[in-house]
Amino acid sequence: MLEIMELFGNKAFLALIFISAIAIFLVLREVFCWYYKINKIVDVLERNEQIQKETNRLLQELNNKS
Repeated sequence: MLEIMELFGNKAFLALIFISAIAIFLVLREVFCWYYKINKIVDVLERNEQIQKETNRLLQELNNKS
């Protein structure tokens, strides 16, 4: 038990655990986003936003000409 306590007292060991936790979080986040197609949904929403802006601009031009 004392050996485990000594490991957690070592700053290099704690840094390794911290970096490993961040890496695992990033990998799992990417898997989660892939599984639920969140990245594709964001792409579609961004394209819709661009189309909406272009439509609004064209409608504004038509409205100004009248």
